[in-house]
Amino acid sequence: MTRGILWIVLAVCALLLAGCSVITRPPSAAAFMDSYREDFATTALTLSMYTGDLVNETKRDLDYLPSGYDEIESDEWPVDLSAIHYFNKSHFTLGIGLQSLTPIWQPGFVSKNFGVMAWSNLLPLSDRVDEGGGKTAVVGWTGGISTIEQFYAGEKLRFGLTEHISKNGRESYWKEEDCGGGFGPTGSCMGSPKSIRYTEVGAGGYVSYGNFSLEFRYGRDISEDRNRFSVSLDWMIHSKKESLSFTEDKGRI
Repeated sequence: MTRGILWIVLAVCALLLAGCSVITRPPSAAAFMDSYREDFATTALTLSMYTGDLVNETKRDLDYLPSGYDEIESDEWPVDLSAIHYFNKSHFTLGIGLQSLTPIWQPGFVSKNFGVMAWSNLLPLSDRVDEGGGKTAVVGWTGGISTIEQFYAGEKLRFGLTEHISKNGRESYWKEEDCGGGFGPTGSCMGSPKSIRYTEVGAGGYVSYGNFSLEFRYGRDISEDRNRFSVSLDWMIHSKKESLSFTEDKGRI
């Protein structure tokens, strides 16, 4: 019952937030590998912190923007909070959940020592990505693929190495530079979200013990020549898998 309530809440959140963001960054590899369980399902709560060459600046006086906007404000988030539930069957896992404001899915192959996971925003929408020159993309898609090698040191202690290539997103808003007026802020003052995508290649590693893991990742932004680093803390919640078979109770008609 508890797991059912949890996923009703997550489904409602996904519906409410759908379209608010198309930004994704590589999700937890440790949680994905933890989903390889016979009797238990995994729900992962992940706190990720980012540092390095993050974009935190405002660019003004851009003549090419559509009427009503004249600046781009960029303020890359340094934190993500994710909640993803993993459905596993043999060597196939599908994760569905939220990465901050973005509905995300995470399918892939998983085994005890090796995994390949992909991910993307679940509902790619138009008019959410800034392609430069005042144009927006037809489809706002971000995502990627990662390989994972995992090693055991005892029953509960695990180590992993990861490699990834991805099309990530960062926060950006089209705004009006001078927001005067006596009736409060207008839509152009508050800004219209236009995420900016960049291509990243990188690698990392993690250590897991029991229900917790700590993961480090380095990413090289080859679109804008930036270096980004992330540290993630995962809490894996395990619940008994529900049986899909039907068995009659003896003594009942």
